Amino acid sequence: MNDRSTITCNREGSVYRLTLNRPEVLNALNGVMLAEIRQALTEAAADPEAKVVLIDSASDRAFSAGIDVAYVKDLTGFDVREVGRELHRTFLALRTTEIPIVTSIDGLCLGAGLELAISCDFMIATNRSQFGLPNIDRGIPAIVEAALLPMAVGIQGAREMAYTGEFWDAAKAERRGLIHAVVPPEGLVAEVDVWLGRLTDKPATALATQKEIIHKWMTTDVEAAIDFSINTVVLNWLTKDQKEGMGSFLEKRKPDFEGDQP
Repeated sequence: MNDRSTITCNREGSVYRLTLNRPEVLNALNGVMLAEIRQALTEAAADPEAKVVLIDSASDRAFSAGIDVAYVKDLTGFDVREVGRELHRTFLALRTTEIPIVTSIDGLCLGAGLELAISCDFMIATNRSQFGLPNIDRGIPAIVEAALLPMAVGIQGAREMAYTGEFWDAAKAERRGLIHAVVPPEGLVAEVDVWLGRLTDKPATALATQKEIIHKWMTTDVEAAIDFSINTVVLNWLTKDQKEGMGSFLEKRKPDFEGDQP
């Protein structure tokens, strides 16, 4: 799992851990890292023992400070467009990989790094973390998965972040609905473990189905999303875990989820 140059990967029980590992540049994203993240997600999705992905950082200062300037500064216009598409391929993979993804954030989470984090399912942060889109201060508008921000923080919050480039502290980010929990740095591991436990305790097929449905909620009109969810839940209804879940409810006991096969 660890024959990569910009990330490290290990499965720890039912948690597939993906660590951004370019601390010397605050985990700035380049083409190699984007490709390696996608490869790792494919690996995690194919591992029957993996029930949740954790993305964290090898840097003690940042989750990710954004795009690697050295990666893009000398590109032509068409090359820049391809970089945008490469970013989107990676962020879309995060949004559509069946396994839920939790991010552990301690420090800077900026620009494309913020877009990466918001493409995941859960964002847990320390109280010294900061979030923002500072690229506007270099004459570059926010693009790609920054388009998700209005859904997370509302159109006014997205305008504030994109127009001003100013950083939000963790308290404001939590208050505005961007992140799920804020803890002191020394409590981050324990808090992340709580969230991982909430997910690994759930049936995998139901989680995968729910993630797919939520993606449709985000990307299609309301009626199409509702129709998709109604049809998709039929497949989940055929699994042993669904039958165990309903049976345990009627028998007033804790469910014993063993697998997702019909």
